[in-house]
Amino acid sequence: MSSKRRGEPDLDEQIAIYRREYRDLDPRVEKVVNALSRLERRMSVAYGRQLAALHLNHGEWEVLKELVMTGRPYQLWPGTLANRLGLTPAAVTHRVDRLVTAGLVTRERDEGNRVRVIVGLTDAGRQKWLDAMRMASDFEEALLQDLDGGERDLLGDLLVRLLRRVEDAQPDAGGRLRDLDGER
Repeated sequence: MSSKRRGEPDLDEQIAIYRREYRDLDPRVEKVVNALSRLERRMSVAYGRQLAALHLNHGEWEVLKELVMTGRPYQLWPGTLANRLGLTPAAVTHRVDRLVTAGLVTRERDEGNRVRVIVGLTDAGRQKWLDAMRMASDFEEALLQDLDGGERDLLGDLLVRLLRRVEDAQPDAGGRLRDLDGER
């Protein structure tokens, strides 16, 4: 569905409106930034639909991803999960509770410290992660189908340069943004 059919102006129209109201705007910059923003929103919707088809939400997917990222035996302490996800321990507990109920992760006493628990990925959880990755890969391949290998490399390199600039300027932006969510 084009942006026109949803009532949203296309990028050129949006930039023209912005320039009408703010003459100092660089239309080239605005086109890049707004295209990235729209692409991110639409990709998030597509990924959300894929996860819903697998009976997962984004937060649960993030827990599975973090466990997979640790490598075998795919285990983390809840506090480590909270830090990696930029969440409170309570938020992680809710996510882990749902995943335990679904049989995708386990929560067991840490043999090295019986006071602590450890969250582990089950075989079903790893399979669910693999299913999500397959769906995402198919979607991403279709998204980039019109770009040849060199264009994909160039686009990837350019986007990584932009990402590094933002990460350098706002190193805390990967997790919770306490200044934006009202927490001090």
